Amino acid sequence: MSGQPGTPETSGTDVLPGSRSALDPGRAIKPGRHGLSPETVAGIQRERLIDAFVQVVSDRGFTHTTIGRVTEAAGVTKKTFYAHFTDLDDCFLAAYRRGMDILLARMTEAYEAAPTWPDGIHAALRTMLAVLAREPRFARASLVEVNAAGPRVRQARIDNLTRFRPFFAAPSLPPVPVAVVDAIVGGIYSAIHVQTETGETDELPSLLPSLTYFVLLPLAGREAASPYLSES
Repeated sequence: MSGQPGTPETSGTDVLPGSRSALDPGRAIKPGRHGLSPETVAGIQRERLIDAFVQVVSDRGFTHTTIGRVTEAAGVTKKTFYAHFTDLDDCFLAAYRRGMDILLARMTEAYEAAPTWPDGIHAALRTMLAVLAREPRFARASLVEVNAAGPRVRQARIDNLTRFRPFFAAPSLPPVPVAVVDAIVGGIYSAIHVQTETGETDELPSLLPSLTYFVLLPLAGREAASPYLSES
């Protein structure tokens, strides 16, 4: 199936921020002569800070997240934090953008592998719900706590939602007004947000039949949408 929904910058094989412990012994940098270049050390420290941030913000909430708590969870100093980020919002942006790039990459792969456009929508939604269910920390950070962050992070959330528009450019259907597409994207976001905020992230895949129906009904009609409503 043709289509280029989104332009993710990272590989679909990457892991979402917050999925790995920042204090995993395998990610530790040995003191003294470790043989790693400064660039490699900096990269490891940055990755650990991003993972630690998502872990702290998902556990405590953004309003109770401090640089000290993030650096403690990452096993680095505050000086190291400021070498990579200007403030907590800057760290949030890095985690959010990377995670959404990865999520979109996986959704796009599933969408493009499907034989038809309705099947592509179904596959993309299934992938998104499964990924978020497996990564509850990133789900909570990116869907719930993002709204408590500063204006740059909240704007990034708004901008990111527009990246889902190309999924709804069905080759066999007339063009859909952008306002309609944005309303559909907003409806999907709202349903996932509610379930994540109530702590039921692991149940997100159960939304697949209804969300697929919700998308296809206004765009392709009841006949095309109904078969997906009965699927698990």
